[in-house]
Amino acid sequence: MCNKGLKVAELFTKAVASTKCFDQNLRKVKVVCCGEGKMVTEFQVGPEHLNQRGTLHGGFIAHLVDAISTYALTTNEKVDTRGVSLDLSISYLSAAREGENIEVEAVTIKTGKKIAFLEVKVRNKDKNQLLATGRHTKYIGI
Repeated sequence: MCNKGLKVAELFTKAVASTKCFDQNLRKVKVVCCGEGKMVTEFQVGPEHLNQRGTLHGGFIAHLVDAISTYALTTNEKVDTRGVSLDLSISYLSAAREGENIEVEAVTIKTGKKIAFLEVKVRNKDKNQLLATGRHTKYIGI
């Protein structure tokens, strides 16, 4: 991890641990690596992550795409803001169940002067299966 990546990983861990806001749902998410526009996290699916059918909730996946890609963006040396979301899209490909291990990988594809583009892959590590892909476009000209 580069210096900025380490700081972002520490910020993520501290913010999630202490928040009483919506991000408290990310408490089980642990940073694996972080830096140079990329962030990889993992967690084990718990009951708080499930929908009524007993699978990983699609809204939680969208939250992961939003949050993890935002932190990945902030690891870019030339970016000093979390930005504002312009567009967020998710393609759901498969389901995960309680107890399964999930990896979330967010990568900055491009940063311009005002707009940044990120892509996210959500994988079931146990089955080596892609669960969802996401794209996040952020305004960073703030």
